[in-house]
Amino acid sequence: MNKNILKNKKRVVFYLSTEDKELLNGQCELLQIRASFFIRNSVLEKLGKPIFNVKKQDLDTKGYISELIRIGVNLNQISKKLNSGVKFMLADQQTVLNDIKNINNHILEIKSKL
Repeated sequence: MNKNILKNKKRVVFYLSTEDKELLNGQCELLQIRASFFIRNSVLEKLGKPIFNVKKQDLDTKGYISELIRIGVNLNQISKKLNSGVKFMLADQQTVLNDIKNINNHILEIKSKL
């Protein structure tokens, strides 16, 4: 960390009960910020100093992104098989159609939650 920034700052230590610490950690996890950042800005807000705006994110966003990555992998596997020139058996065609249907359902589910 920059030494000039540390020169102007002083360390403050305080204690919280177990319940209060859990509440603080839960709030920070929800906002996806560090506890020190949350406490500093809360104190500054009470003192009337300007605070930073924290961008709130839905925690499920990471799950949606990983699900979209899985969908992309499935699509790549389907397109690779289709472009390989290998003849499909009827069972393979049905499997591909079922995969496409499942992918479509996943995309609709993710879209409805965003």
